[in-house]
Amino acid sequence: MDTEFSVTKADRRRPAVGIGYRTAIAEWTRANLKCFDLLEVTIDHCIYGSATQRAEIFDLVGSIPINAHGIGLSIGTDVPLDLAYLDQVAAIVERLRAPTYSEHLAFTRVPGRDLANLLPLPQTMAAAESIITKVRTVQSRIGVPFLLENISYAFEWPDSNLSDADFLNFICRKSGAGLLLDIENLYLNSQNHGFDAYGFLDNLSPGLVREVHMAGGIAVNDAGLQRSFLADTHSHPMPNETLDLLEYALSLYTPQTIILERDDRLDATGEILADVERIRLCVDQWSKYAQGKGIVGSPS
Repeated sequence: MDTEFSVTKADRRRPAVGIGYRTAIAEWTRANLKCFDLLEVTIDHCIYGSATQRAEIFDLVGSIPINAHGIGLSIGTDVPLDLAYLDQVAAIVERLRAPTYSEHLAFTRVPGRDLANLLPLPQTMAAAESIITKVRTVQSRIGVPFLLENISYAFEWPDSNLSDADFLNFICRKSGAGLLLDIENLYLNSQNHGFDAYGFLDNLSPGLVREVHMAGGIAVNDAGLQRSFLADTHSHPMPNETLDLLEYALSLYTPQTIILERDDRLDATGEILADVERIRLCVDQWSKYAQGKGIVGSPS
């Protein structure tokens, strides 16, 4: 299957803005649902979480729209996908009434060992073809559109011969998968590996970006490299550079949702709300521009 993506004026709708659901601030989240258009739930928390965690998540269904995001598929591991796991995912997606299911374009384990990290794939045609086959397996068992997320990476495979954008474009075009664009990861990679983040956005296929992740990381020192690099910790407010990238991405693509991810310093709820507001202001600026250009109608 070779899918062409296109965007019409009717598709240029205002993205919904929300946060990733985290059990540690479940009570605060429920008390502040009015601040968000949607929540993103991690599928694996529904599968492996405690009975209380699962009940809290499922109790949200019907109160607010929910997106489904996974961390356990390990689509890049060079073994067949775990079909029993996929069937569990399918059941959770249906129970959450989620309109999409997203996962990382990465591997997190090798046979017999969980690596507890998102690791990159060699960006080659052989790796891409393997992922395309697995995406089709996912699509055959999950009843909603499947999206792949770009990850942040600390190293590049020496045999990689495709750019980040070309690798994603080829996989998504051939499989029909969409892209969950993690702008924080894009920014980190561009800084750590020295490429043009705006050029990456320019080179993505039209209509490919369906959802967006935003977050804030930190700079850490690496004694071996004798330099600092940016780490995707999801622990701090978004840097202004990622908002600039979001604004540019919105001029090119039409994501349905924008999710703020936060996994550490969760007690800083004021920062979370402030970042949500910063995203909304960015969307507002795009919306005003788009209305002026006749790209979208008035907000509902």
